[in-house]
Amino acid sequence: MQSSATGDTAWQHSATRRAWKAGLALHLLVVPFGVVAGGFAVARLPIPTWLRCTLAVLLVIAGIYGVCRQVSRVRQMFRLRRILRIYPWQVYESGLPHSAGVRSAHGSRAWFKVPSPDNPNSWEQCYVYRTRRSRWWLERMPPQAGREAKADIRTLWVVGDPRFRAVLAVPGKCGPRRMLELPAGGSRAEHLANASPEALIRAVKAGVRLPELAIPAMESDRGPVVPAPEPPSGAAWAFPATRWSMRLRLLRGAAVLAAAPVPFLWLFSLGPWHASSAKGLVFVLAGTVIPAFRRLRSSFILRRTLRSRGTPWRTLDVEIRHRGRALVLVTGNEALRTQLALRRLPAGRAQVWYVGDIYGAGVVSLRGDGAVMPVRCTEHGRPVAKPKAAASEERPRVRRWGPVG
Repeated sequence: MQSSATGDTAWQHSATRRAWKAGLALHLLVVPFGVVAGGFAVARLPIPTWLRCTLAVLLVIAGIYGVCRQVSRVRQMFRLRRILRIYPWQVYESGLPHSAGVRSAHGSRAWFKVPSPDNPNSWEQCYVYRTRRSRWWLERMPPQAGREAKADIRTLWVVGDPRFRAVLAVPGKCGPRRMLELPAGGSRAEHLANASPEALIRAVKAGVRLPELAIPAMESDRGPVVPAPEPPSGAAWAFPATRWSMRLRLLRGAAVLAAAPVPFLWLFSLGPWHASSAKGLVFVLAGTVIPAFRRLRSSFILRRTLRSRGTPWRTLDVEIRHRGRALVLVTGNEALRTQLALRRLPAGRAQVWYVGDIYGAGVVSLRGDGAVMPVRCTEHGRPVAKPKAAASEERPRVRRWGPVG
């Protein structure tokens, strides 16, 4: 039997929020608590000073390693929260079909089968990888597991879309527990082709990264977008607003490039540095300066292109979609991605000004005022393949060492 839990989404269930906060607090506090407890123990042990210093160094190394491990788990908890805020809980009283996998030379993968949200009669297979968090589940999935162990997974709670990302849990006294993220199995292209637009929109809101051309159009939260005014005649560079916007972009890029090395130069001036420490600072400085230099260089190339070609602005009908802090402009079978936008336009159909190659790089004026925003083509539809010639009409070319192709 299947039913939904309290609330429209799983996050509206108060017990779900408590369980998530408890899991987040555990991941945030386990490493600091362990380091502090270990430090008190090392300080109170009656051991020589050299051994105490050695244990302290090992404790610091263990703390750094633990923090690096916990970062991924904290990110996973926030990814899980996005799923809980979009999808409702689905309760399966009689459990779900599953298999613990059969070990072989090629390895084994356990899986659960979860009904598809669009078609309850279709089952999607989700894999359970062997990790520390999934050990409790893997011990209860084999057929030889005891009756009490099998009873723990007889009633299951599922939230999410098994074709993209789902979360599995078992009910407890105070809400869901043992929450486990299930990656989707099967062909990604097949899932995208069979999913409804509503399912794709919910998957994007839940944090699933889909191909830009596969993201369906989202309705705007505000009124319909006003069509862009007619672009000015003549070259785009002759428009005053375009020149002013390009100069501001160049000044901003130059300021970022000039300010990037200032903190590192101040650190170098503090005193003599060891060779290894100085080398590390140089690498960090290079990692900060090189991206800023590349961005400024691309702005100069863009300015030179606008001045030399003399191409006028043209109106382009696009579908505005969001990809993090960037915008995706879909026109036909092409997806153009902008740089990070601090003020994003609402999703929906719009008209923009465009200059450049639609299959390469160019600039776009989102509000039709001449202000430039660099864009690049990230995806474009593939051309239809030509039919192969009949075998009787075309003979394969043969080389001395075998057939070609």
